[in-house]
Amino acid sequence: MPTFILGVVLGAISGGVTYGLTTDGQLAALVGVVAAVLTWLGVAALIFADD
Repeated sequence: MPTFILGVVLGAISGGVTYGLTTDGQLAALVGVVAAVLTWLGVAALIFADD
């Protein structure tokens, strides 16, 4: 659950900053989703690599 929350928080921050800089809602949503997914995949890769 902490990994999910971390991904959501980082995605929200990334999307919010992108929206603040560009005022493009679609681009901000895309950046937020990509940041969240990359966070989840990065943490998952660390977990698998540690085993």
